[in-house]
Amino acid sequence: MADGEKEGYWTPLEKYVRDYLFTPITLILGFVPHAANILTVSRFLIVFWAMLDFLFYHNPVERQIWFLTIAWITDLLDGSTARNNNDITAFGTIADHTADFLLTLWMLFLSFYLTALLGGLAEIMMFTILSLTAVGTILVALGMWLFMREKRSERPGQPYFDFMREFLLKDLVTTISARIHTGFAAFGIIFYLAGAIWKNTFYLQAGAVILVVQLFFMGFYLHEIWQARYEDRAYKIRQALEKRIKELEEMFKKRKD
Repeated sequence: MADGEKEGYWTPLEKYVRDYLFTPITLILGFVPHAANILTVSRFLIVFWAMLDFLFYHNPVERQIWFLTIAWITDLLDGSTARNNNDITAFGTIADHTADFLLTLWMLFLSFYLTALLGGLAEIMMFTILSLTAVGTILVALGMWLFMREKRSERPGQPYFDFMREFLLKDLVTTISARIHTGFAAFGIIFYLAGAIWKNTFYLQAGAVILVVQLFFMGFYLHEIWQARYEDRAYKIRQALEKRIKELEEMFKKRKD
């Protein structure tokens, strides 16, 4: 299916608006070579430093809020920086998805850790919400991997690095539903962690509500990912059938002549 069919109407519009809003920042960052990739790689470093800071140096968990906030700011800027400066690369694309996945897993780990301290009904509710979020995150990654395998089976003779470059730059599309889900998940977990850490009921409840909302968007996003695989397959089957019908029509026409 064509890229435009995959993205629809709202995804390009969302990218256009976001890129326009961040134009002043991205133009300044454009003076730095490969600024978008630097932002993405910095997210890896921030996540790894956050892990070290908490697990090995045993610093207060309050510091994690700032690590996570800075990490998500880099995610907000790297895509627009790449597009506005014509610096979109296959490395940047796969690094962005991988960094987001690791960041989400780390945020979920912190959320489970702090939820265990709540007790009572609140603990059960939050464990349920976080478990569903974790399972959904894994299913998203699994769907992308299966989609990549399917595309690879269509182009078995293509050199692997050429295939990955084409897959990342053309086949893999981050839709608006994915962006909305990611945004709600990020804000929800940060609010929830802030409420749990600072003992702020408003932040805690706001984070829980946002996380419930993100489950709805995650369901839609999962439906979109898994449906896309079957729609793509159905599209190819339909093309093959149309081609076969034309061949049969030509064959019958020649016999009549």
